[in-house]
Amino acid sequence: MDPNRYSKNRTIRPDGPWQIVKALLTLGLMVCGFIGIAVHVFGSDHGPTDWLQWVTASPLNAALLAIGLIAAFAFHRYITHISTQQRRSASDLPVYAMMLLGAYFIYQLITTGHW
Repeated sequence: MDPNRYSKNRTIRPDGPWQIVKALLTLGLMVCGFIGIAVHVFGSDHGPTDWLQWVTASPLNAALLAIGLIAAFAFHRYITHISTQQRRSASDLPVYAMMLLGAYFIYQLITTGHW
């Protein structure tokens, strides 16, 4: 066992109050985004057959679904084939997207009274 294995942690400092507030705000927005998505997907009377009907109702809907799937596939390929440092910064994109959705759902809740 290495007797100095904890010596590298000597320079690590705890987060300041501002960093804690930012982390809690990020977590809160992401949770609101997840809740909003869950309410929209599972809270209505629509099921998978209704989603399939929506996709096939218009060529634009099918194109939007295809573009979304291609973008998700391209983002996955990008994340898995870049260096570790670039991966750290690129992996923040889904967090920011979920925070944006959380802010949208909070705005909807404040202005309309429902998600």
